Amino acid sequence: MGVETRPRMPAPLTAERAEAMSQRMVKKHHVAIMLLHWFNATVWLTELTTGAALISSPHFRVVPYWYIALVQGFFGTRSHLLQFHITIGLIWIVVFAVYGIFGFRTYLAREVIEKEVALDKDDWRWLWVRLRLILKRTNESLPPQGVYNAGQKMFAGMVYAMIPIIMLSGLVMAFHLVSTSLVQWAIVIHFAAVGMVFSGLMIHVYMGAVFPEEKPAFFSMITGTVNEFYAYSHHFKWWKEVSRVSADIMRQPDSAASTAGAAIAPQAPGTQIEGEKQ
Repeated sequence: MGVETRPRMPAPLTAERAEAMSQRMVKKHHVAIMLLHWFNATVWLTELTTGAALISSPHFRVVPYWYIALVQGFFGTRSHLLQFHITIGLIWIVVFAVYGIFGFRTYLAREVIEKEVALDKDDWRWLWVRLRLILKRTNESLPPQGVYNAGQKMFAGMVYAMIPIIMLSGLVMAFHLVSTSLVQWAIVIHFAAVGMVFSGLMIHVYMGAVFPEEKPAFFSMITGTVNEFYAYSHHFKWWKEVSRVSADIMRQPDSAASTAGAAIAPQAPGTQIEGEKQ
């Protein structure tokens, strides 16, 4: 018996097969990941809203004076605003600490480090090809991707690198730890780290909520699933791992697959394919 060759790249699909795949749902995210994502989003929105109003030096500010007055007026005094900002930050630190301590060995090591952050050779190639596509220097197809593409992994890696810096510098600032000199440096480091994450968030939000090709990924953080056609087209390596019908698709003759172009159908509820265990 011969050994079946599994293609590296997704083959063209008939309109009927693409339609059928668009009706089947593939599980992409654990409930824990979705909860952590929206907890983070809520904390970041709150901390950015209040933190921007706390930067009110006559020599430097990041928002107009009317915004500073509005936010400080809502809390009554600047002192109350600062206390609220610190309290939310401490809650964020505690939740992350609990999540990391109790979930690292059983969950985070596999889900976050291996799938969400670690880059393989296809990821590095994806970044290079993506850049050249943006610059219109190539027509090469993007290399196949896992459950997260290389751009998402780069953003996640940057965020995870900045989180401990933001937490530690925030603690130094909040409790005036060690010395005045260290507090002053903590202010600079805190602001720089938050600025880096904020810059990445702007791209992340645009790509997820506005960019048409990535909208299924955005809604997957609400439903936990994506349609199978999206998984096949954008995360082929991951699709091969989780799809129950991958063997049938891969045995499809090239001539039959190329008779029609792929058709993208609207996402609709349907059969859910278990991609991960709870």
